[in-house]
Amino acid sequence: MKQGIHRDIDSATYYADPCDGPSFTQSLAKVLIEQSPLHAREVSPRLASPTDEDDEVEKYVKAQAIGNAAHKMILQRGKDVEVIDAKDFKGGDAKKARDVANAAGRVPILKKHMAAADRMVQRAYEQLLVHDDKDAFTNGSGEVMICWQEDGVWLRSLVDWLSHDLRTVDDYKSSGMSMAAHVLGKRAESAGWHVQAAMIERGLDVLDPDGAGRRRFRFIAQEQAGYPFGLNVMHMNEYWLTMGRKQLGHAIDQWKQAILSGQWECYSPHGITPEFPGYKETSWLNREIQYLEENERRATQPKMLTSLAGG
Repeated sequence: MKQGIHRDIDSATYYADPCDGPSFTQSLAKVLIEQSPLHAREVSPRLASPTDEDDEVEKYVKAQAIGNAAHKMILQRGKDVEVIDAKDFKGGDAKKARDVANAAGRVPILKKHMAAADRMVQRAYEQLLVHDDKDAFTNGSGEVMICWQEDGVWLRSLVDWLSHDLRTVDDYKSSGMSMAAHVLGKRAESAGWHVQAAMIERGLDVLDPDGAGRRRFRFIAQEQAGYPFGLNVMHMNEYWLTMGRKQLGHAIDQWKQAILSGQWECYSPHGITPEFPGYKETSWLNREIQYLEENERRATQPKMLTSLAGG
């Protein structure tokens, strides 16, 4: 696999890491950012420690199956799906069909969930048709692999949709949770969309330096819980990209150091004093204030008559 832009790589080849050396991805970057270089190594298909455990049959997850099917239909590329006509996977025949599909590298999906994916994709097209970003997923290719080298270390990324002029990157996301505007930023930060965009930008700037600073990154986010299958489009602005570049740069620096030195650090061997969570501090201070205010109210209230006896 040579450094460059590859529009004809299948999913299985990409996820097996076809580069000449172990390559770094945005998924590994997220693991490294949240944990350590050693944790990231154990997720790498080329570097993970060998295990004697038998691979377990992949658990069927409704949201994941619908998302994979919708992804395949919109991008016209990705993992092949196999529709299984059964109520669930509790029966023997259905289980066997699921296991055969998994073993062949296909994604099993129940017929009723495939129907939901069809309705979801239809709604996606309907909403994009009247959206400012109606040109999403046009004039380009789906699931494009980019790979490049930095200081002798390989990096790679799989772009959901890359325009022919290499200026627009579209990524399709689906979730059972709300994709409303007031929660979309939280979803994006939690899932590391900014790190993903920064990774793709970094690679494209190496492979297409003339386009540096001229690209747009869009995340087409759709709900899959049921009608109306709401869809929102998030644009990555310079603020989001700056945060992504910072976090990605930190992760790549640590990965390079580990690859070149062979030293994969986990957590610190020294005792640490974590910062007390700010929201917990605020919550407790509010309780203290309420307690003091309540005591003051009690102190200023007139004393109640406790006895009718008197002179």
